[in-house]
Amino acid sequence: MNRNLSLIRLLCAVMIVICGTMLFKTSAKANYFDDFYKGVETFSGLPSEVNRLKESYRETLDDLDRAQANAKQYQEQNAELMAQNKELSETVQALQETNQARAAREHKLKVMLVTVVALAAGYFVFIRIMRYFMRRANRI
Repeated sequence: MNRNLSLIRLLCAVMIVICGTMLFKTSAKANYFDDFYKGVETFSGLPSEVNRLKESYRETLDDLDRAQANAKQYQEQNAELMAQNKELSETVQALQETNQARAAREHKLKVMLVTVVALAAGYFVFIRIMRYFMRRANRI
């Protein structure tokens, strides 16, 4: 029992020394609590930072989804425009061929008309010349 009593006294003495050091060393106590407070403050700020990062990540994913949807829409629109462009090119080609055929017909008709007029004029001139020579041959 004596032994237990001396052990209790020793523990009490150690506790008094530790408490006394803590009471008289206020700067160490203040630094410890300031550091502890700053650590708690930093740790408590982490969830809001994590939430902000999660929100930013969600917004970035949404922006990416919108960009992919727009890219897909632009690809579909580009395919439609290419098909329309092909149809328009075929239509333009057909119209050009039609215009070329019409121009060829018009040129052919003009050549035929000029030929007919030249033949008719040549016929009347030839008839006049023949009459002239026949009258002259009849006068002699």
